Amino acid sequence: MMRQMRENTKWIMLITAIAFVALMVFEWGMDLTGRSGAQASGGAIGRVNGEIITYEEFLAVYRNLYQQQQQAMDGPIGSAMNRQIEEAAWDQLVTQRLLQQELRRRGIRVTDEEIRQAALYAPPPELQESAAFQTDGQFDPAKYQQFLASSALDEQFLFQLEAYYRDIIPRSKLFFQNAAGLYVSDAQLWRMWRDANETATISYVAFLPDAIIPDSEVQVTDQAIREYYNRNRDDYIRPAQASVRYVTLNRTPAAADSAEALRRAGEYRAAVVGGEPFTAVAQRAADDMMMAPGRFFGEEFTVIRGQSGEAMDGAAFDTPVGQVSQPVLSGAGFHIVQVDSRTDDIAQIRQIVVPVRLTDEAENLLLDRADSLERAADREGLDAAAARMGLEVRTAELTPALPILPGLGNAEDGVDWVFNEGAVGEVSPVMESDQAFYVMELVSRRDEGTLSLQEATPTIRAYLLQQQKIQRARQALADAERRARAGEALDQVASGFTAEVDEAGPFTRGDFVPGLGRMNAAIGAAFGLQAGETSPLVEANGQLYLVRLVSRDTADPDQWRAQVDGQRARVLQALGDARWNQFMVALRENADIEDNRNEILRQPAVADSR
Repeated sequence: MMRQMRENTKWIMLITAIAFVALMVFEWGMDLTGRSGAQASGGAIGRVNGEIITYEEFLAVYRNLYQQQQQAMDGPIGSAMNRQIEEAAWDQLVTQRLLQQELRRRGIRVTDEEIRQAALYAPPPELQESAAFQTDGQFDPAKYQQFLASSALDEQFLFQLEAYYRDIIPRSKLFFQNAAGLYVSDAQLWRMWRDANETATISYVAFLPDAIIPDSEVQVTDQAIREYYNRNRDDYIRPAQASVRYVTLNRTPAAADSAEALRRAGEYRAAVVGGEPFTAVAQRAADDMMMAPGRFFGEEFTVIRGQSGEAMDGAAFDTPVGQVSQPVLSGAGFHIVQVDSRTDDIAQIRQIVVPVRLTDEAENLLLDRADSLERAADREGLDAAAARMGLEVRTAELTPALPILPGLGNAEDGVDWVFNEGAVGEVSPVMESDQAFYVMELVSRRDEGTLSLQEATPTIRAYLLQQQKIQRARQALADAERRARAGEALDQVASGFTAEVDEAGPFTRGDFVPGLGRMNAAIGAAFGLQAGETSPLVEANGQLYLVRLVSRDTADPDQWRAQVDGQRARVLQALGDARWNQFMVALRENADIEDNRNEILRQPAVADSR
C-alpha cells in the first residue's frame, strides 16, 4: 500500500497541474462562458448567505493547494496535512464569496480604463520580479509595456491578466474604503520611535520572596482556593491527551544513499561542463527528482558571503566566474554552482541541488517492509508484529498541540488518527514522518476538559502562597527600599537579604534583558528614572526588583524627523491591515455559512477523485 501511494504521487501532481486553469476560473467566480460557478453546477458543498459553493469549485482550489504543498515537501501528503489543505481551500472560497457579496452591496466596480492603466503601469508582483522585465535588477516598465504591445502576445495571457485586475482592483477599493480615516499623530509616531531607539543601562537587585519569607509564615485556606478556582475556571482547561504504543521503521538515508546523490550531482555537472545549457540541465534535474523549478534549479540569485554557510561560500567565492563548482554538501544536499558574476562579498550564482534521499532500491525494500508491518499489526496486534520483525515497542503521551514522538519527530498524522479516527485498543495503519514509518496502538484517550477543583488545588495553592510571600516580602523590604531610594549603595542594601547587585544594558523598552525579562514592570521602571535615581519595589517574574538608572541614551529628534514620512506610511499600512483583518472577521461572523463538507468529502467517490 505504501509503495502504491508513492507511485500515485506523480499522477496526482499531473492532475493538479491540469486543474490549474480551472482554478483561476473558479477563483474569479465565472467559467469560460461568463456564468458564475454556482450557476454552472448544481452540486453544493456549502452556501454563504444563500449563495452556493459547488463541489467543482472546491475541488479546483483544493487541487491547486495540494499541488503547492506537494512541491514544497519531500514525500506524500499525510492525512493531517490533507485536512489542513481542505480547510484552507474552504476558507479561501468562503472569503471569496463574502468579498463578492460585499462588493456588490457597496456597488464597487472596475472599469475597462482602470484595467488598462493597471496593466500598463502596475503588473502583478510575479511579473515585476521576472528577469525578462528587469534592467540592472530593477523592474523596467518600458520592457514590460513593449511586451504587452507585442503582436505575438498570447491571448490566454491577456485573458488571465484582465481577470486578475477584475478581481484585485475592486478588492483594493474595498480595502481603501475600510482604511479611510486612519490617522496617526506626530506625537504617537515620536513615542513609537523613542521606544524603539531610546536605551537604558541599569544596576538592580532582584529579591526572591522565598528567601525572605519562609513557608511557615504563610498559609492558604481551602475556602480561598475554592473562590479563586470559581473566579478563574477558564484558566484550568486541560488539553486532550492520549497514551500510545508504537513501533518505527527508520527511513533516514544511509551512506549508500549519499553516494548515489553525489553520483547524480556529478552527472549533472558533467553535462554542464560538456556544453549543455545550465538551465536545461537544471530543468532535467527538477524533472528527475519531481521537484518544482525555482531557486535551487537554474534561476539566478544572490549569495552574500557569510550568510549561506561554509559550503556555499566555498562554491560561490572560490569557483572562477563562468565555471561550475564540484558538488558541495550542505544540509539541503549536494550543490552544483555556476558563478555568473562576483564582487568581494556578493556573488550571482545559479545552482542545482540534489537532495540526499533513499535510493529507489532502498526505498522499495523499506516500503515492502512497511507493508509487511501493517499487515502483521492488523492480523496479530502490535506486540506480535514487533516481535516478528525485531522492532522495539515504545510508549508515549500525545496532545494535539505537541505532535512529537521520540524516533519520529513530527507525528501529525499519528495525532490526527489518535484524536479523530482511532478507537482505544485499535492499531493504526502505517503512517510516516520525515524520519520513519510507524504504526501506533491507542492505549487510552482523554478529551479536552476542565480540571476539577481537586486536580487544580495544588497549582492554585502554590500560586496563592507565592502571592502572599510577595506581599509579605514587600513589607519586609520597606526599609531597604527607603534606603536605596535615598541613595545608599545597592550592595549594602542587598547584603541583608542574600541578594546580589547585577547590571544590564544598554537595552530598549522592547528588548529581552537577561535577569529582567521582556516588557514588564522592571523594564518599564528603568525608563521612568533620572540618572542615579532608584525605583520603588516593582514586581516581575515572581520577584521584587529595585532598579537604579546608570545612564540613558535618548532618541534623537532630528533622526526621527528625517524618517517620519516613511514611518507614517508603514504605520498606516499596518493599521490598515489590522482594520481589514477585523473587517473580514466581522464579515464572517455575521454571515450565514452552511458547510456540507463532512457529508460530501467523506464519500468514497470523492476520495477516489483525489
